[in-house]
Amino acid sequence: MTYARFISYNVIGGISWICLFLLAGYYFGGIPAVKRNFTLVIVAIVIISVMPGVIEYVRQKYFVSRAKN
Repeated sequence: MTYARFISYNVIGGISWICLFLLAGYYFGGIPAVKRNFTLVIVAIVIISVMPGVIEYVRQKYFVSRAKN
């Protein structure tokens, strides 16, 4: 793949990604249940975002302690 082709795919993908999430956020934010519970939605997003790191930390602690025994 040439560099020009890579850059064009990268730019097209970036613009598509931005448009997709911008429109999804606009329509998702228009749902009345989301409008009423926006704080809850933000807390859920933060918890879901942090979960993989916490799960990996617990796995490492668990498996390292099991390997030592």
